[in-house]
Amino acid sequence: MLSPLAEVFGRLTDPRQRKGKRYELKVVLTVVVLGLLSGETSVRGIAAWAQEQRWALGPALGSKGGRVPSLGTIQRVLRQVDCQELEAALNEWAQELLSEEEQERWAGLAVDGKTLRGSGEPEQNSWQVLSAFSQRLSVVVGQRTVAEHSSELTEARPLLQALLLAGKLVTLDALHTQRETAQVILEKGGPT
Repeated sequence: MLSPLAEVFGRLTDPRQRKGKRYELKVVLTVVVLGLLSGETSVRGIAAWAQEQRWALGPALGSKGGRVPSLGTIQRVLRQVDCQELEAALNEWAQELLSEEEQERWAGLAVDGKTLRGSGEPEQNSWQVLSAFSQRLSVVVGQRTVAEHSSELTEARPLLQALLLAGKLVTLDALHTQRETAQVILEKGGPT
């Protein structure tokens, strides 16, 4: 059975100190996901959305008096959360989703890199992610951040290693036409 995302977030290591912590990590991350699903595209927008929805969100998240995480709390959590651990947990959840669905022969899986708009700051480059998108489910089933002095090539193979590729037609940019990448796809059961 597919685990709710809040449970997935609840298994993550909370990097914050116990003192002064009002919201569990899973609550803050759930608010972020709900804000994104509601069309918000920035942390400020997510926090504003949460405040607008506090009377419905508060009880649903187990907080009293309609309290929801503030902009500052959301920003601190997103800065401190272990991105690799979060990605691994979300990848595992997505694989769970795929394994529960009936596997369609030759289902498409598109792998592509993107730069996240608005994620850069004057002293830091914008974030880049490499994502695997299930065309059948219309959902990202795997994702890895691309390190600042790295490229998509170095992240593609570990991303593919973590996915169920049996019977999947995998599409990638021309940049990825490498023997090692093709070998990973074949070893994971991709079509020949």
